[in-house]
Amino acid sequence: MKIGKKQTLSGHNALFANDISPHIFLMFFALAIQIVASAIYGVGFSLNENAIVLVGFALWTFWFIVILIIVNPHTDTFLQNHRGGVKRGVLTIIIALTLISTAELATAVFVAPSFQRNNTTGVFAQLLSQMEHGFQYNDSSALEQQATENLLRGENPYANANIITALLKYNGSFDRVTPLRIGRLADVFPSPSENQLKEIWETAIQNSSQSPPEIESKVCYPAGSFLLPAPFVAAGVNDIRIVFVIFVMAGLAYMAWKIPPKKRILFIIFVAISLELWNSLADGETGSIVFPLLLIAWVSLDKNRLLSAVIMGLAVATKQIAWFFLPFYLILLWRKSGTKSLAFTTGIIAGIFISMNAYFIIKGPTLWLSSITSPMTDPMFPIGVGIVSLVTSGIVNIRSSLPFTALEAIVFIGSVLWYIRNAKRYPFAGPTLAVLPLFFAWRSPLNYFFYVQIIVVACMLTEKEDTSLLTTRTAQKALSA
Repeated sequence: MKIGKKQTLSGHNALFANDISPHIFLMFFALAIQIVASAIYGVGFSLNENAIVLVGFALWTFWFIVILIIVNPHTDTFLQNHRGGVKRGVLTIIIALTLISTAELATAVFVAPSFQRNNTTGVFAQLLSQMEHGFQYNDSSALEQQATENLLRGENPYANANIITALLKYNGSFDRVTPLRIGRLADVFPSPSENQLKEIWETAIQNSSQSPPEIESKVCYPAGSFLLPAPFVAAGVNDIRIVFVIFVMAGLAYMAWKIPPKKRILFIIFVAISLELWNSLADGETGSIVFPLLLIAWVSLDKNRLLSAVIMGLAVATKQIAWFFLPFYLILLWRKSGTKSLAFTTGIIAGIFISMNAYFIIKGPTLWLSSITSPMTDPMFPIGVGIVSLVTSGIVNIRSSLPFTALEAIVFIGSVLWYIRNAKRYPFAGPTLAVLPLFFAWRSPLNYFFYVQIIVVACMLTEKEDTSLLTTRTAQKALSA
């Protein structure tokens, strides 16, 4: 009995090392809130139940508040007297999410196929169908694979994009497209029905060489989105989603290696129960390729500046979400290391972006620019877990994206100005502030947000001396005095 108890305590201490700041453990609570928010929003969206969607929106709002509390080092001062309760809460969350992830895997592998074979009806069957449906190619992954294959054939990926032929080739579904508010959908709001999309799709496949104007068919990302997967596809990887898995696993393995051994197990457990990460990989989410780049770039900022700059350059040249991270990354660098380091790093990032995109810019500058700006300029329907939920649920009747764009810009500018002033005191706030403006955007899908907390946790665990620990020690000295 003594040996068993000793082993239990040893495992407990390995997870809750004394030099780990208490506020890091709160990230497990944020993770649980995020997963519940995502699940509730997904159920509401699948069943078209606006009340459920709004509950999901409220929880996502709460998630942002919790994250911003966690990145405040002063939180540790309060948590010192509640460390035991926090630890018990973390263990409960770990057990619960482990059981949930096991149940989800079993449902996807065994239960959902059985329901499909038996043509079972009902709400649960509908949700299972949606879940299984999500593991097919979506329009972004299909277009990205098509672009990579076009590149390897010597064709310009931006000039030869076709969503219809892409989804037909990779067994995607008509309802995994991005509809546009033009043509037959010009007067539809807040989103087209499945029947409307199906009608457009069935007409389009009669002449698949031409994409209908109502469906987004551009390669919407910078050239890194197809240049980075190209070597893998050339080597015989015929499913680009496998490339996403390779990038994510490589990035996480690198982080686990760089995190000190005493803290490594905490990071591994946190990643393992981050269900949205693994769901996004199964879904073929194209952001999976930029996530490990942002992770390594941000964590390496103080430890290997050249590596950090190169990786951030690759991220910026791959997907636009990295553009929101870049100002905060550069602000933190400038506040920590001065103007020379800022100029050096900015030059590397700009050089990588230009070198990866220059050929395609020269080949067709207007085509390239219209392609990579299409997520901001094309007339897309509102969607997401942010405040636009008030529109998609019918509570607010706003049919223009302009107010949301203005609000997004205001939040972005305010976040940048705040971080310029406070980056040294609140360094971990950077990744969260980078995506905060997107919560106010016309389109705020959950894949913009879920990996931010993994980046923040990795940054906290790789810090040699957490600012939070310094704050706590200062507070303790003041009390003792």
